[in-house]
Amino acid sequence: MAKGLQAKVTAHNAKSKHKVTTSMLQAVYRRGIGAYKTNPGSVRPNVSSPEQWAMARVNSFLRIVSGSKSPNHDKDLLPASHASSSKKSDEEVTKAEYQGEQVTLNKPRRIKGGNKKFEVFVQSGGKIKRVAFGDPNMEIRRDDPKARANFRARHNCDSKKDKTTAGYWSCRMWEGGTSVSQLTKHNIEGQILKADDEQRLVYGWASVVTEKGEPVVDRQGDVIEPETLVKAVNNFMENIRVGKEMHKGDQIGAVIHSMPVTKEIGESLGIQSDREGWVVAFKVYDDDVWARVKSGELAAFSIGGRAIKESYDA
Repeated sequence: MAKGLQAKVTAHNAKSKHKVTTSMLQAVYRRGIGAYKTNPGSVRPNVSSPEQWAMARVNSFLRIVSGSKSPNHDKDLLPASHASSSKKSDEEVTKAEYQGEQVTLNKPRRIKGGNKKFEVFVQSGGKIKRVAFGDPNMEIRRDDPKARANFRARHNCDSKKDKTTAGYWSCRMWEGGTSVSQLTKHNIEGQILKADDEQRLVYGWASVVTEKGEPVVDRQGDVIEPETLVKAVNNFMENIRVGKEMHKGDQIGAVIHSMPVTKEIGESLGIQSDREGWVVAFKVYDDDVWARVKSGELAAFSIGGRAIKESYDA
């Protein structure tokens, strides 16, 4: 399956202005498998397997991306450049796999050790490429107008347009208007990593607050300190435990296992993790919600709460 999807990515990107990634097609494929199992009435009589139905959904998605079909499914997975995409960023940020690791594309992150300061993962044709850049011994003085102008002139930054090169990303770090911390902060959803059909349990990160030592920005643009998250988790597990669909309506499940993960807790238990956050197992009671989890429509956790905001400077 993986090789087949990769071949479709390569063939599509060679002729379409709207590029796709393997991770996009994998998400569409998983939804097709789930739809076959949970909504058999929608399956055409000539389809004999979930894999066949899933690949048909992938082909339909590619026709939507290329413009030969009206968009009627998976709009949230369309490339940001597509007119029907629900993505709002003009520089698409999406997930992909690089050498067995799930990475965020077009989002630089700091490197600990080595001869480069940052790394970023980008789409290069049908493959994912890692670009390392930046002198670890050099301070980025982008807030100094003179230093910024000198760097950009010296490196001819106005001509750097290729995102697969170190020069492009080095110049991005020397642009005005956005801090380096903001460029390297990651927005990570609470991803569902495993589902247990028999017990209707889903396991995953309900919240991630740091990754590789860097603070993670949530969808509201906020950063949560690990110690603050632990206090909130303890209160939730002691007094609430209730789960709702997108924070509204009646209870559709409950958190039955909970583990806050901080650097201190991990070290005390002998657990190594690049992330700090909250790992949960959530039991789904509602039939419709469980079907949507299995189909891939509901693929992440979302937590809500109240807090007092404070300004944060990295």
